[in-house]
Amino acid sequence: MSDTTLLLLAALSGLSLSIIGVAFRIGQNRNVIPLHISTFMGLTGAIFFGVQADWTIVGQLGIYVWGLAIANAVGQIVAMHLVRVALSRGELSPMWAAMNLTFLPVILYSAVVFTEPITAFQIAAIIAGILCVVFAAYTQRSEGDRPTDKPRALSARATYALLLVAILVGNSVVFIAIKDLGTRTIGPESTLSYLAAYTAPIYFIMYLMMGLFTGTTAILQKVKPNRIRDLFSLGLVAAFGSICGMLLLKVCVPLPAALVFTISGVMTILGGSIASVVFFKEKMVPAWYGAVGFGILAVLLANLA
Repeated sequence: MSDTTLLLLAALSGLSLSIIGVAFRIGQNRNVIPLHISTFMGLTGAIFFGVQADWTIVGQLGIYVWGLAIANAVGQIVAMHLVRVALSRGELSPMWAAMNLTFLPVILYSAVVFTEPITAFQIAAIIAGILCVVFAAYTQRSEGDRPTDKPRALSARATYALLLVAILVGNSVVFIAIKDLGTRTIGPESTLSYLAAYTAPIYFIMYLMMGLFTGTTAILQKVKPNRIRDLFSLGLVAAFGSICGMLLLKVCVPLPAALVFTISGVMTILGGSIASVVFFKEKMVPAWYGAVGFGILAVLLANLA
Protein backbone atom coordinates (compact mmCIF):
# COMPACT_ATOMS: atom_id res chain seq x y z
CA MET A 1 0.00 0.00 0.00
CA SER A 2 1.45 3.39 -1.02
CA ASP A 3 2.24 6.15 1.47
CA THR A 4 -0.38 8.37 -0.18
CA THR A 5 -3.06 5.74 0.40
CA LEU A 6 -1.98 5.34 4.03
CA LEU A 7 -2.14 9.11 4.56
CA LEU A 8 -5.67 9.14 3.18
CA LEU A 9 -6.60 6.26 5.51
CA ALA A 10 -5.16 8.20 8.48
CA ALA A 11 -7.41 11.12 7.54
CA LEU A 12 -10.35 8.76 7.14
CA SER A 13 -9.69 7.36 10.63
CA GLY A 14 -10.14 10.87 12.04
CA LEU A 15 -13.33 11.42 10.08
CA SER A 16 -14.63 8.06 11.33
CA LEU A 17 -14.01 9.07 14.93
CA SER A 18 -15.73 12.42 14.35
CA ILE A 19 -18.93 10.47 13.65
CA ILE A 20 -19.18 9.94 17.42
CA GLY A 21 -19.54 13.69 18.02
CA VAL A 22 -22.13 14.00 15.25
CA ALA A 23 -24.10 11.16 16.87
CA PHE A 24 -24.02 13.05 20.19
CA ARG A 25 -25.42 16.15 18.51
CA ILE A 26 -28.18 14.33 16.60
CA GLY A 27 -29.14 12.41 19.72
CA GLN A 28 -29.62 15.67 21.60
CA ASN A 29 -32.83 16.33 19.66
CA ARG A 30 -34.06 12.75 19.94
CA ASN A 31 -33.47 12.11 23.66
CA VAL A 32 -30.64 9.70 22.86
CA ILE A 33 -28.09 10.82 25.42
CA PRO A 34 -24.30 10.30 25.21
CA LEU A 35 -24.52 7.56 27.87
CA HIS A 36 -26.78 5.58 25.51
CA ILE A 37 -24.31 5.99 22.67
CA SER A 38 -21.33 5.10 24.88
CA THR A 39 -23.15 1.92 25.92
CA PHE A 40 -23.44 0.81 22.31
CA MET A 41 -19.80 1.66 21.61
CA GLY A 42 -18.73 -0.31 24.68
CA LEU A 43 -20.77 -3.42 24.00
CA THR A 44 -19.99 -3.45 20.27
CA GLY A 45 -16.28 -3.02 20.99
CA ALA A 46 -16.45 -5.83 23.56
CA ILE A 47 -17.95 -8.17 20.95
CA PHE A 48 -15.38 -7.12 18.34
CA PHE A 49 -12.37 -7.75 20.59
CA GLY A 50 -14.02 -10.61 22.48
CA VAL A 51 -14.02 -12.87 19.43
CA GLN A 52 -10.29 -12.21 19.06
CA ALA A 53 -9.36 -12.66 22.72
CA ASP A 54 -7.88 -15.77 24.30
CA TRP A 55 -10.43 -16.41 27.03
CA THR A 56 -7.95 -18.37 29.13
CA ILE A 57 -5.96 -15.14 29.53
CA VAL A 58 -8.85 -12.79 30.34
CA GLY A 59 -9.22 -14.14 33.88
CA GLN A 60 -5.46 -14.01 34.49
CA LEU A 61 -4.83 -10.34 33.77
CA GLY A 62 -4.93 -9.36 37.41
CA ILE A 63 -6.64 -6.74 39.50
CA TYR A 64 -4.49 -3.90 38.13
CA VAL A 65 -5.81 -4.26 34.57
CA TRP A 66 -9.38 -4.69 35.78
CA GLY A 67 -8.95 -1.67 38.04
CA LEU A 68 -7.86 0.49 35.10
CA ALA A 69 -10.83 -0.78 33.10
CA ILE A 70 -13.22 0.20 35.90
CA ALA A 71 -11.50 3.58 36.24
CA ASN A 72 -12.02 4.12 32.51
CA ALA A 73 -15.69 3.19 32.84
CA VAL A 74 -16.15 5.72 35.66
CA GLY A 75 -14.33 8.34 33.58
CA GLN A 76 -16.66 7.67 30.67
CA ILE A 77 -19.73 8.00 32.89
CA VAL A 78 -18.53 11.41 34.07
CA ALA A 79 -17.54 12.55 30.57
CA MET A 80 -20.74 11.36 28.86
CA HIS A 81 -23.00 12.87 31.49
CA LEU A 82 -21.21 16.21 31.25
CA VAL A 83 -21.22 16.13 27.43
CA ARG A 84 -25.00 16.11 27.67
CA VAL A 85 -24.86 19.15 29.97
CA ALA A 86 -22.35 20.93 27.73
CA LEU A 87 -24.46 20.40 24.60
CA SER A 88 -27.43 21.96 26.39
CA ARG A 89 -25.35 25.08 27.02
CA GLY A 90 -23.17 25.36 23.92
CA GLU A 91 -22.40 24.12 20.43
CA LEU A 92 -20.77 20.83 19.49
CA SER A 93 -17.58 22.07 17.77
CA PRO A 94 -15.87 23.92 20.67
CA MET A 95 -16.80 21.14 23.10
CA TRP A 96 -15.64 18.49 20.62
CA ALA A 97 -12.29 20.24 20.11
CA ALA A 98 -11.67 20.46 23.86
CA MET A 99 -12.87 16.90 24.45
CA ASN A 100 -10.35 15.48 21.97
CA LEU A 101 -7.27 16.99 23.63
CA THR A 102 -6.89 13.72 25.53
CA PHE A 103 -3.16 13.56 24.86
CA LEU A 104 -2.57 16.49 27.24
CA PRO A 105 -3.45 14.60 30.46
CA VAL A 106 -1.45 11.66 29.08
CA ILE A 107 1.63 13.91 28.75
CA LEU A 108 1.27 15.01 32.38
CA TYR A 109 0.61 11.44 33.59
CA SER A 110 3.67 10.12 31.75
CA ALA A 111 5.85 12.84 33.25
CA VAL A 112 4.70 12.04 36.81
CA VAL A 113 4.46 8.23 36.69
CA PHE A 114 7.12 7.29 34.13
CA THR A 115 9.34 10.38 34.56
CA GLU A 116 9.17 11.10 30.84
CA PRO A 117 10.53 14.59 30.08
CA ILE A 118 8.08 17.20 28.85
CA THR A 119 9.43 18.88 25.72
CA ALA A 120 9.05 22.51 24.72
CA PHE A 121 6.58 21.46 22.01
CA GLN A 122 4.47 19.62 24.57
CA ILE A 123 4.46 22.65 26.86
CA ALA A 124 3.30 24.72 23.88
CA ALA A 125 0.61 22.09 23.20
CA ILE A 126 -0.63 22.36 26.79
CA ILE A 127 -0.82 26.16 26.46
CA ALA A 128 -2.70 25.80 23.15
CA GLY A 129 -5.08 23.35 24.85
CA ILE A 130 -5.77 25.83 27.66
CA LEU A 131 -6.50 28.55 25.08
CA CYS A 132 -8.83 26.13 23.26
CA VAL A 133 -10.86 25.71 26.45
CA VAL A 134 -10.85 29.48 27.13
CA PHE A 135 -12.19 30.30 23.67
CA ALA A 136 -14.70 27.44 23.90
CA ALA A 137 -16.03 28.99 27.12
CA TYR A 138 -16.96 32.11 25.13
CA THR A 139 -19.14 30.13 22.71
CA GLN A 140 -21.70 28.90 25.22
CA ARG A 141 -25.32 29.83 24.93
CA SER A 142 -27.32 31.28 27.83
CA GLU A 143 -30.81 32.45 28.59
CA GLY A 144 -31.53 35.54 26.56
CA ASP A 145 -28.45 34.75 24.45
CA ARG A 146 -25.98 36.46 26.81
CA PRO A 147 -26.11 37.57 30.43
CA THR A 148 -25.96 41.37 30.55
CA ASP A 149 -24.33 41.37 33.98
CA LYS A 150 -20.55 41.07 33.48
CA PRO A 151 -19.79 39.19 36.73
CA ARG A 152 -22.55 36.70 35.90
CA ALA A 153 -21.25 36.31 32.36
CA LEU A 154 -17.71 35.72 33.59
CA SER A 155 -18.92 33.23 36.19
CA ALA A 156 -20.96 31.36 33.56
CA ARG A 157 -17.96 31.14 31.23
CA ALA A 158 -15.68 29.98 34.02
CA THR A 159 -18.20 27.29 34.97
CA TYR A 160 -18.47 26.18 31.34
CA ALA A 161 -14.67 26.06 31.03
CA LEU A 162 -14.45 23.85 34.14
CA LEU A 163 -17.17 21.67 32.63
CA LEU A 164 -15.06 21.20 29.49
CA VAL A 165 -11.96 20.41 31.54
CA ALA A 166 -13.92 17.76 33.48
CA ILE A 167 -15.10 16.23 30.18
CA LEU A 168 -11.52 16.19 28.90
CA VAL A 169 -10.19 14.52 32.05
CA GLY A 170 -12.96 11.91 32.11
CA ASN A 171 -12.48 11.13 28.44
CA SER A 172 -8.70 10.90 28.92
CA VAL A 173 -8.78 8.05 31.44
CA VAL A 174 -8.89 5.41 28.70
CA PHE A 175 -5.84 6.91 26.97
CA ILE A 176 -3.98 7.14 30.27
CA ALA A 177 -4.79 3.47 30.87
CA ILE A 178 -3.57 2.54 27.37
CA LYS A 179 -0.38 4.57 27.89
CA ASP A 180 0.20 2.87 31.24
CA LEU A 181 -0.40 -0.65 29.94
CA GLY A 182 1.62 0.08 26.80
CA THR A 183 4.59 1.18 28.93
CA ARG A 184 4.42 -1.08 32.00
CA THR A 185 6.13 -4.44 31.38
CA ILE A 186 4.65 -7.79 32.38
CA GLY A 187 7.68 -8.58 34.54
CA PRO A 188 10.80 -6.95 35.95
CA GLU A 189 13.05 -8.72 33.45
CA SER A 190 10.72 -8.51 30.47
CA THR A 191 10.68 -5.88 27.74
CA LEU A 192 7.13 -6.83 26.69
CA SER A 193 4.37 -4.49 27.82
CA TYR A 194 0.95 -5.59 29.05
CA LEU A 195 -0.72 -4.09 25.99
CA ALA A 196 1.66 -5.76 23.54
CA ALA A 197 1.23 -9.14 25.23
CA TYR A 198 -2.55 -9.04 25.78
CA THR A 199 -3.95 -6.56 23.24
CA ALA A 200 -7.31 -8.17 22.48
CA PRO A 201 -8.14 -9.25 26.07
CA ILE A 202 -7.30 -5.79 27.46
CA TYR A 203 -9.41 -3.97 24.87
CA PHE A 204 -12.22 -6.48 25.47
CA ILE A 205 -12.20 -5.72 29.21
CA MET A 206 -11.99 -1.95 28.60
CA TYR A 207 -14.94 -1.91 26.21
CA LEU A 208 -16.99 -4.35 28.30
CA MET A 209 -16.66 -2.33 31.50
CA MET A 210 -17.47 0.87 29.62
CA GLY A 211 -20.59 -0.64 28.08
CA LEU A 212 -21.86 -2.18 31.31
CA PHE A 213 -21.17 0.84 33.54
CA THR A 214 -22.50 3.50 31.16
CA GLY A 215 -25.50 1.33 30.29
CA THR A 216 -26.37 0.82 33.94
CA THR A 217 -26.05 4.56 34.58
CA ALA A 218 -28.29 5.35 31.61
CA ILE A 219 -30.93 2.95 32.94
CA LEU A 220 -30.74 4.50 36.41
CA GLN A 221 -31.24 7.97 34.92
CA LYS A 222 -34.48 6.69 33.32
CA VAL A 223 -33.99 8.67 30.11
CA LYS A 224 -36.13 7.18 27.35
CA PRO A 225 -35.28 7.88 23.68
CA ASN A 226 -38.07 9.27 21.55
CA ARG A 227 -37.83 6.17 19.38
CA ILE A 228 -36.00 2.87 19.93
CA ARG A 229 -34.96 3.07 16.27
CA ASP A 230 -33.02 6.27 17.03
CA LEU A 231 -31.28 4.60 19.96
CA PHE A 232 -30.05 1.67 17.87
CA SER A 233 -29.19 3.64 14.73
CA LEU A 234 -27.17 6.35 16.53
CA GLY A 235 -25.53 3.84 18.88
CA LEU A 236 -24.45 1.53 16.08
CA VAL A 237 -23.28 4.39 13.84
CA ALA A 238 -21.10 5.74 16.67
CA ALA A 239 -19.79 2.24 17.40
CA PHE A 240 -18.94 1.82 13.71
CA GLY A 241 -17.07 5.13 13.72
CA SER A 242 -15.12 4.16 16.84
CA ILE A 243 -14.05 0.70 15.66
CA CYS A 244 -13.43 1.81 12.07
CA GLY A 245 -11.26 4.70 13.29
CA MET A 246 -9.15 2.35 15.43
CA LEU A 247 -8.75 -0.24 12.67
CA LEU A 248 -7.66 2.40 10.15
CA LEU A 249 -5.04 3.67 12.60
CA LYS A 250 -3.74 0.10 12.86
CA VAL A 251 -3.52 -0.16 9.07
CA CYS A 252 -1.38 3.01 9.02
CA VAL A 253 1.35 1.45 11.21
CA PRO A 254 3.97 1.57 8.38
CA LEU A 255 3.90 5.40 8.58
CA PRO A 256 5.58 7.36 11.41
CA ALA A 257 3.23 7.36 14.43
CA ALA A 258 3.55 11.12 14.94
CA LEU A 259 2.37 11.79 11.39
CA VAL A 260 -0.53 9.33 11.59
CA PHE A 261 -1.86 10.63 14.92
CA THR A 262 -1.47 14.24 13.82
CA ILE A 263 -3.52 13.72 10.66
CA SER A 264 -6.13 11.62 12.48
CA GLY A 265 -6.39 14.06 15.41
CA VAL A 266 -6.76 17.10 13.18
CA MET A 267 -9.40 15.40 11.02
CA THR A 268 -11.33 14.26 14.12
CA ILE A 269 -11.72 17.87 15.23
CA LEU A 270 -12.24 19.25 11.72
CA GLY A 271 -14.75 16.55 10.78
CA GLY A 272 -16.97 17.24 13.78
CA SER A 273 -16.65 21.00 13.33
CA ILE A 274 -17.45 21.04 9.62
CA ALA A 275 -20.41 18.71 10.13
CA SER A 276 -21.70 21.02 12.88
CA VAL A 277 -21.56 24.05 10.61
CA VAL A 278 -23.04 22.33 7.56
CA PHE A 279 -25.75 20.20 9.17
CA PHE A 280 -26.47 21.95 12.47
CA LYS A 281 -25.94 25.57 11.29
CA GLU A 282 -23.45 26.48 14.00
CA LYS A 283 -22.36 30.11 13.89
CA MET A 284 -18.65 30.51 13.20
CA VAL A 285 -18.07 33.39 15.61
CA PRO A 286 -14.50 34.50 16.53
CA ALA A 287 -14.53 32.35 19.68
CA TRP A 288 -15.50 29.33 17.53
CA TYR A 289 -12.42 29.85 15.36
CA GLY A 290 -10.29 30.26 18.49
CA ALA A 291 -11.51 27.04 20.10
CA VAL A 292 -11.22 24.90 16.96
CA GLY A 293 -8.00 26.57 15.82
CA PHE A 294 -6.16 26.19 19.13
CA GLY A 295 -7.48 22.62 19.43
CA ILE A 296 -5.91 21.75 16.07
CA LEU A 297 -2.72 23.61 17.00
CA ALA A 298 -2.46 21.59 20.23
CA VAL A 299 -2.72 18.36 18.22
CA LEU A 300 0.02 19.51 15.83
CA LEU A 301 2.39 20.61 18.59
CA ALA A 302 1.92 17.49 20.73
CA ASN A 303 2.31 14.96 17.93
CA LEU A 304 4.99 16.64 15.85
CA ALA A 305 7.25 17.22 18.82
